[in-house]
Amino acid sequence: MPPQPPPIQEPSFPGESELSEDERKRWLILHVALPRTIMTCDVAHGRSTEDELNDALSSLAWGSIDEEGGEWTLESPDPCLEPPHSSLITYAEYVARTYPADPTMEDKAREENIKLATEKRCCFTCAGEPGSKFRPMYDQMIKNLQHSNKALAKAFNIKKVCLKEDEVPEDPTKTEAQNIMRFGRHQILPSFWYMLIQLTKRGRRFSVVFRSFSEEQLLQAQKELQLFAQCQHPAYNGQNKTQKPPLMDGNKGSRDMRLSQAAIGRMDRMGGFLRFRDRPAVETPAEPVPEASEPQADVPEAAFRPTEYTFPPYHEAYAGLMHQIFETANTAAIVDDLAFWETHERASTAGKMLLVDRAETKVQHIFFDGNVEKEDAYCVDVRNAVNGETISLDRASNVYLHRVDFFQAVTDVEYFLKATEACELAMSKMIVEDRHAEGVVRSLSEEEQKKAAAAAAAMTPKEWLYRNIIPALLPALEACQRDRPEDPIEFIAFYMLRHSKQYSKSLKA
Repeated sequence: MPPQPPPIQEPSFPGESELSEDERKRWLILHVALPRTIMTCDVAHGRSTEDELNDALSSLAWGSIDEEGGEWTLESPDPCLEPPHSSLITYAEYVARTYPADPTMEDKAREENIKLATEKRCCFTCAGEPGSKFRPMYDQMIKNLQHSNKALAKAFNIKKVCLKEDEVPEDPTKTEAQNIMRFGRHQILPSFWYMLIQLTKRGRRFSVVFRSFSEEQLLQAQKELQLFAQCQHPAYNGQNKTQKPPLMDGNKGSRDMRLSQAAIGRMDRMGGFLRFRDRPAVETPAEPVPEASEPQADVPEAAFRPTEYTFPPYHEAYAGLMHQIFETANTAAIVDDLAFWETHERASTAGKMLLVDRAETKVQHIFFDGNVEKEDAYCVDVRNAVNGETISLDRASNVYLHRVDFFQAVTDVEYFLKATEACELAMSKMIVEDRHAEGVVRSLSEEEQKKAAAAAAAMTPKEWLYRNIIPALLPALEACQRDRPEDPIEFIAFYMLRHSKQYSKSLKA
């Protein structure tokens, strides 16, 4: 039988053929919040896994309010992000209305209401509570989190699942693997590990940025990631009837997905800087990574240099992460500024900052966070790295920002992979639509062209330069200095061409 030609892959949407190969398989920068996203507890706010599961379900349960008694009654049969009917509200929203925490209130009354609201949400599915009918969903989440592998349970003497982290503190006399297993369940969701495995097997270029308000919780995630990347994670090492993932530690030609101390940054929104630990003065490319048992081996202090990116403007922090931190690492982390967010009434514009370059079509940043609300980014501040402007929730949703359904993330092992694919598809469509729209905009009428020419002619040469050239030229020169291209003139020309429509800064003479 003659060899059969490979099947023709149908485009996933009209216009996909207009994208280049690099645009279809973009470099993915996956920003991943820890609590209520890939981890089950919230260290920054002192909430256990038991609290977080209840709290998460309270924001996925929709009900109605009795007009006479003002009580909330569950109406939705299953947890979901969207309301089955527009008249329904979540239990979490109902509690927020019942116990308001308005900034105009006295501090004592406000703090008391915050405490009462939290207590209500954290016992949502308990007997006698409004969400008791959701107890089977709560139990399903626990079932998906526990280690059902009998051989693994026997090897680590797992007899029950612990949902309150403070009841089983870490034991310094035990190994990291033993401490990871001390709760008898997953601390990092299997759906996150599954995404890393599948993206690696597909040969995709991707990087991960852990985002957390708690350095303590970040260090917990770091320990678990190191073991997973080295195929030494007790639940993912090929022993005790577990599956073994591909290596991700830089050995045997693999990409090094471990998180080094040098790639952990701290965000200071008040001071306006993103600071990483001093980094080696002599850098080596992230790929290929030489075989090593530990990432970023210790070197003399004299070989380190400070790494700090200031903002605004924001292009320095964006370029620093993309072209310096990711030059020597594939995984980074940012400890976000909790105090700044809370002192600014938990507004999204004071939250975890995500910088994106909307002109860059070969890179896609996706921020996964389970605390994002339906009509409010809440704790994530999505900004244009070029001009610093906030990107609206409508524009960012399911392209740069993914609101995590925590119930699905726990119960569906493919959740994060499917969410990533959906965001990729949405960005591909957006690129094509923007190009078509830009083509329409460029087709100016003859009268509009004359007006634009007259306005430009009325400016002095200096005014014209400050309005049209300087705003793009300054960051272009910085990028040129950073990247050291073979042809600087061509590099600057293309940089300015890509960003010409995005600068809104006006510089005074």
